[in-house]
Amino acid sequence: MYTDTHLHRHTPGKKGPVSKDKAALFILGYFFIYCLFYALTPNIIGALTFGWYLSLIIEVPARQLYKFRFFSHRVSVALSAFVTFSLLIFGISRIVPIVLDEGKRLFPVLRKSVETFEVPAFLTENRIGMEISKAIQGATGKLVERTAQIGVDVVNAMFQRLPDFTTALVVFIITAGYFTYLVPIFKANMWRFFPHSGSDRAIKFVAEVYGDIRHFIAGQIIIALCVGVIVGVGLAIAGIPYSIFLGFISGLTNFIPYLGVIVAAVPALVLGLGHGGFIGIIKVLIVLVVANQIEGWFLSPRIQGTRMKLNWFVIILSILISGAIFGLVGILIAIPLLVFFKKFWLWYMQDYFLRS
Repeated sequence: MYTDTHLHRHTPGKKGPVSKDKAALFILGYFFIYCLFYALTPNIIGALTFGWYLSLIIEVPARQLYKFRFFSHRVSVALSAFVTFSLLIFGISRIVPIVLDEGKRLFPVLRKSVETFEVPAFLTENRIGMEISKAIQGATGKLVERTAQIGVDVVNAMFQRLPDFTTALVVFIITAGYFTYLVPIFKANMWRFFPHSGSDRAIKFVAEVYGDIRHFIAGQIIIALCVGVIVGVGLAIAGIPYSIFLGFISGLTNFIPYLGVIVAAVPALVLGLGHGGFIGIIKVLIVLVVANQIEGWFLSPRIQGTRMKLNWFVIILSILISGAIFGLVGILIAIPLLVFFKKFWLWYMQDYFLRS
């Protein structure tokens, strides 16, 4: 591991071997090449990025299986990939039936509510009240129509982008399933990507960044599993339907720190409202708050520890900025990018400033 003691090996102001290290420019160059290719082919590079991220998830249980010595590395990766893809297929396959079932049940209720809406008597006693009541009725009717139109637009957009989606899906599956096998080959040939004078340091830098990212993902897998079980069991006890699916969504979105709970809360609150009214919403909120507090006060500090050393505000800001630049891919890789730039600053920029 490259520590701070290396930064003071040479007297500031004097030129040493590190000051001639050109590997930093190559590292930044590779990052800008990634950004350029993403701008040119966002579907393909996005699928590659998702596949790389999923390969890191697959690698975690595969490493644990390999430790038992019952399976070879290839078999461990294959088993881990099979379980991971099975869970993803389960979650995705449940989305469409749930949306269709709830849509069939919810839209007639909303339409009937609009048609049978009665204006309170005190609003009909004056002109202003009548205008307000008409505005409420009109807005409610437009809301129902707009919601139905959004559903139609989403279906049309899915069919229009089906070829691009199919290509990205194939790239994603191949990358996620095969990238884990390529890691040893990449490690053995990493020296080829950097100048000889700075290759040792650059390889150590990449290894530390990769180790921190893998540590984060391994911790998030455990936390996501715990949060998913808490939410699923809690909602089942509360009588909310599709509790297993909601637990799966809560665990999946937990890979987005701090903001993932908001994404998971939307379908849970909608189902709580549709099947329990105001009391259903209260039950869902209690379960989500309890799960969030257990994660924040118990799971994250003990599982992630202090290795990441990232401020919560910086994490949220990086997610928002990365999401604005790279879209959905940016939300997923915000923490890896934050780790990359933090380590790059400590390994290269800070050393450069001390010597300038």
